[in-house]
Amino acid sequence: MFAIPPQAPLPVRPRPILAPLRVVREPVRAPFLLDPSFPYGEDLLQFIWEARLLDAQGLRTADGRHVEVLHPGRVQHDAGPDLRDARIRIDGQEWAGTVEVHVRSSDWVRHGHQHDPAYESVVLHVVYEHDAEARTVGGRALPTVELRSRLGTAALDRSARLLQGRGALPCAAHLPPAEPDRMGTWLESVLVERLMRRTTAAEALYAHLEGDACALAWHLLCRAFGQRANAEPFAMLAHALPWSVLRRVRDDGFRVEALLFGQAGMLQVDFVDEHPRRLQAEHRALALLHDLRPAPVAAWTFGRLRPAAFPTVRLAQLAGLVARMAGDLSDLAAAPDADTLRRLLQAEPSAYWATHYRFDQATPARAKPLGAATVDLLIVNAVVPLLFVLGRARGDQRSRDRAIGLLEQLPAERNALLDRWAEHGVQADCAARGQALIELHTRYCAPRRCLSCGFGRHLVAPRQSP
Repeated sequence: MFAIPPQAPLPVRPRPILAPLRVVREPVRAPFLLDPSFPYGEDLLQFIWEARLLDAQGLRTADGRHVEVLHPGRVQHDAGPDLRDARIRIDGQEWAGTVEVHVRSSDWVRHGHQHDPAYESVVLHVVYEHDAEARTVGGRALPTVELRSRLGTAALDRSARLLQGRGALPCAAHLPPAEPDRMGTWLESVLVERLMRRTTAAEALYAHLEGDACALAWHLLCRAFGQRANAEPFAMLAHALPWSVLRRVRDDGFRVEALLFGQAGMLQVDFVDEHPRRLQAEHRALALLHDLRPAPVAAWTFGRLRPAAFPTVRLAQLAGLVARMAGDLSDLAAAPDADTLRRLLQAEPSAYWATHYRFDQATPARAKPLGAATVDLLIVNAVVPLLFVLGRARGDQRSRDRAIGLLEQLPAERNALLDRWAEHGVQADCAARGQALIELHTRYCAPRRCLSCGFGRHLVAPRQSP
């Protein structure tokens, strides 16, 4: 916190329509924990102050000093004061620092801020109701502004309906006429947020793999093959079978299959059929040669899966894919469009699997190629993150744009959540929009983060006159 001479020029900072994406520090509190004098929570007060949704004419501190808000600050959700980069003029003296917001000014002491040096930078205390003086660690009395008489009821009522709504989509009643351009812009931001969140672990893995793009593609492809039920066992397999080993046998489909099933821990029993016994012998020799230890077989899930989605079938399909691509997974990152990727990812397991879903259990003959929907999911869950990680690591915006472009070329997945959005007039016309709507519901609607949502903030803000 520091004072600025009155003659100092002030920076011009346009107000954004949509605030930047932020991570909420804590979930919305249950209504019974809120102060009855303002039963909405501090997050709404912070939003009102930041967005200037109050009557600021003749604004004064509790002790009568004139207040002019040059810049209200930006809400932040890390430890420390609520808003950063505020610029406030009090009785002609300009101050730059932080703003702290409370329902009651006595909350300053109740939260222990009087003992925290991090709050020494506070230049203004903004409260709904002023009921006590607040002082910093150094003993400085904080100028306090009370908002109780300056807030309209319309924004508060709209916020309450959003935050306390019982439906899965708090703003469902507002969605049919929901300004497509505004909603579309917000969904684009949410999609990028989802990609960044979902690729955090992949970025760390890429660093651990010393920037080996093919090895990263192998790990992402394995996890994607496992889908929801077997993602973790497939991820364990990728670690148990390094790409540096698998690439040495890339021109031999049988040896690829032996390594995959062997390192998956599925060749550690006595078999009747000749094919698994040959795989077992081949794996034994390769594991000895490369000092490999299998992943635990107990990790694999077969229950509640269709036979076509059994991990044995998925492993056989993955083996066929690696052999068909000659082990060169860099082609995935270089493919120019979704159709090219679909052709690259078309694979069929070896002949044994035409009559089997599991070893030693013969079934009527049926081809088991990767289905079109499964191939699209591999693009969404493996190739898109691969491009996004490589783009961020290399500073290549084109790779990141290609990742989003692929999602725009693919159809959205079919699930109950997207069906619910469609019932309210919001259609997922491609995978990009579908992924954004999934993220919006999971990260904003379900935890009632309406005041962090660009569309929610728009609904709470006052309506403009035509």
